[in-house]
Amino acid sequence: MLDKEEYQLTIDASVLYYLEGKTQSQIAKELFLSRPKVSRLLKKARELQIVDISINYQNEDIERLQGEVRRKFNVPNVIVAKTLTDENETLREVGKAAAKELAMYLHDNMTLGISWGKNVRMTASYLKKHRYINMRIVELFGAISYDLNETDMLSIGRSISSKLNGKLYPLPSPIYINDPNARKAIIETPLIQNTLSKISDCDLILTGIGAIDSEALQTLWDSYVEADMKEQIIGNGGVGFILAHFFDKNGEFLDITVNECVIGIQTETIKTKKIFAIASGKEKARAIYASLRGGLINTLISDEETLKTVLKMTEK
Repeated sequence: MLDKEEYQLTIDASVLYYLEGKTQSQIAKELFLSRPKVSRLLKKARELQIVDISINYQNEDIERLQGEVRRKFNVPNVIVAKTLTDENETLREVGKAAAKELAMYLHDNMTLGISWGKNVRMTASYLKKHRYINMRIVELFGAISYDLNETDMLSIGRSISSKLNGKLYPLPSPIYINDPNARKAIIETPLIQNTLSKISDCDLILTGIGAIDSEALQTLWDSYVEADMKEQIIGNGGVGFILAHFFDKNGEFLDITVNECVIGIQTETIKTKKIFAIASGKEKARAIYASLRGGLINTLISDEETLKTVLKMTEK
C-alpha cells in the first residue's frame, strides 16, 4: 500500500500524463522527480485502478473468433480480450472484460455462487460498486487456504459481497475431506450447513478453469490433495478442473474419490447451473477445450491467443 504522499503523487502524475498529455520527462521536472520514478508511479496507477484504461478491441477478427467458438462448441456467449505481451496485463484485460460482462447478469434478489483463483480475483477487483437489493454471495467449496494472504478465497468473497452490497455465505472448511466421519461432522456444522443449503439456489456461478499442469493445481497438490488422489486424477485421464472437480478430455467429470470428497457443490449440481467461466493463458487451452466439449460453460471470457489455440485443437 502507498502512503498518503505517494498516493497523491500517483494521482498527480496520472493527471499530467493521461489528461494533460505531458511527457514523462516534463512530469519529472514539474514534480521534482526522476523519470524512472514517474514511470513507476504511472504503472502503479494502473495496478491500483487509479487509472482505468479501456480500449475497444472489437473488430472483424475478434468477432470471427467469437463466432467460431460459439458455433463449434454450441456455447451461448463468448467474450474475447486482447492478448498482450505481458501475461499479467493480459490477465487484467480479461478481468476487465469479465467484470463488464458479469455486471450485465447481476440483478436484485439474486444468488451468485463464487469460486476462487487468479482470474476470479482479477474480475472481482474490476467490479463496479452497486447497491443491489437482497444479493447473496455463496462460496461453493471449502475456502480454507494454507496461503492466508490477500489471494485466498476468503478475500475474494469479502471483496465481491462488499462491492455488490451482498450477504456473504462463507464455507470455512478444507476443500476435500476423505474421512467419512470427519466429513459428516464438518457438513453438519450449522454455519457450513447454512451455506451448503444456498448452493442449489444459485442463479449464476462465477468460476475459473484450472489445468492439471498449472501452477494453481500445484497448490492443490501440495496443500489439499493426497498422493493417492493425485494418482487417481492422472490415471483416469484428468485434464482440468472446475469448482474443485476434475474432468477428462471430453469434459466429463471423473468418477473418482476426490470428486466425491469436495465440501461444497457436487458434480450433478454443476451440470444444472449457468456457469460464467474466466480462463486465460495457453497453458489452459486443453482444459478450456475439454470444458467446452462437455457443455459445462454458458459464458466464457478468455483472451484471443488462448482461444485460437483452443480452436486449433478442434482441427486435430
